[in-house]
Amino acid sequence: MGITIKKSTAEQVLRKAYEAAASDDVFLEDWTFLATSLREVDAPRTYTAALVTALLARACDDRVDPRSIKEKYDDRAFSLRTLCHGVVVPMSVELGFDLGATGREPINNQPFFRYDHYSEIVRVQTKARPYLDRVSSALARVDEEDYSTEESFQALVAVLAVCISVANKKQRVAVGSAIVEASLIAETQSFVVSGNDIPRKLQACVAAGLDMVYSEVVSRRINDPSRDFPGDVQVLLDGDPLLTVEVRGKSVPVEGLEQFVSSATYAGFRRVALMVDAASHVSLMSADDLTSALERKYECIVKVNESVSSFLRDVFVWSPRDTHSILSAFPEAMYRRMVEIEVREPELDRWTEFFPET
Repeated sequence: MGITIKKSTAEQVLRKAYEAAASDDVFLEDWTFLATSLREVDAPRTYTAALVTALLARACDDRVDPRSIKEKYDDRAFSLRTLCHGVVVPMSVELGFDLGATGREPINNQPFFRYDHYSEIVRVQTKARPYLDRVSSALARVDEEDYSTEESFQALVAVLAVCISVANKKQRVAVGSAIVEASLIAETQSFVVSGNDIPRKLQACVAAGLDMVYSEVVSRRINDPSRDFPGDVQVLLDGDPLLTVEVRGKSVPVEGLEQFVSSATYAGFRRVALMVDAASHVSLMSADDLTSALERKYECIVKVNESVSSFLRDVFVWSPRDTHSILSAFPEAMYRRMVEIEVREPELDRWTEFFPET
């Protein structure tokens, strides 16, 4: 049987560490460097949460093996998932520090859910391996150098300082400059289909566009197992399904569109849309009366947009907002939706560069 970290103790220690990180300006450089490296483009989003949780456990009890993942591993092990889900994630929301991952259970992902200890991890994506090795080596050093609870606390403070800095950076609001709607559409098209995180940016763009028209827009995290509706972005009306949009960054065949329409109408949607933007995509509009045929067959309305620009033109035309409102609201909504779906920070920065403060 391993070590159970008392929730109230962990909350108290984490709150104290957050306060220290928010008020101090001198931190342990090696831990700050590690935490900063976990924000790089190729770094898995879950590793920051794992690092914070391991250091918190050691700061609560110096008997803890910080590289343990499941409590059953040995008598020094603790449950990484339980402490992260029960304390670290909810307190990150309450206090406002950024864990990188936005899901409720970041540890319920590769590589942590399948192993009991870091030493057992053998299967990991190639680009993730350097980051896993850094975290594992740092936590091994905690054990080898027999870190006290205070030393572990100071390491935790340094990591949280980076989490706070990232959170503060993400709170910056991108404010639309004095450009016309056509320019905004062109800039958005160029931004979304270039650089990194294109699938995430496509989805964020659709959600932000729909925010200009509807009040209740739901954007699901990519590969979210809790999805209960077909499609990536939904519009609800008083909680009931109104519109669902499938967002794709690769070619969609006729059969793929019909499959989505079928599943959407089965789920209760009577307005179904596809937004696809991919160089390899063969236009579905070349198929004679395709959408009309699907509408008759499934008794719904089917809308297809085959570029970011065509989608934004549609939503801007039908938006009840005036031009000035869209020019100021859309850039902010796009930024917020990108943060929500975990677009990487370099891309967030690139978006804000389109809208310098005036």
